Amino acid sequence: MSLSGEQLKALARQGAAQRYQELQAELAALTATFPELARGGGKRRAGTTAATSASNRRRRSMNAAQRKEVSERMTRYWASRRAAKAATGSGAGQKGKGRRRKSAKKAAEKKPSE
Repeated sequence: MSLSGEQLKALARQGAAQRYQELQAELAALTATFPELARGGGKRRAGTTAATSASNRRRRSMNAAQRKEVSERMTRYWASRRAAKAATGSGAGQKGKGRRRKSAKKAAEKKPSE
């Protein structure tokens, strides 16, 4: 049995109307059980709105002068860090942590060509 487009729409509308009535009845039962829900949701946790608004904020971009100032400040910062490291002697002759050594295979391949 095939139905026309109008018949399908009519059946869909009937099904939607029935489901809507079921949802209305369920909502009425919930608001009778929990009256605070009808007043706007009841108690909220304190941090939820602050966390949501913070995550939705857009970060302002820096203009050229601000970028230059940050660049100069960080250049001074890293220069002082290098000077402090050199003054204490820590890391003298050592490569930074996390750098990989050349594999033995690559080292062996490189020796004959030198």
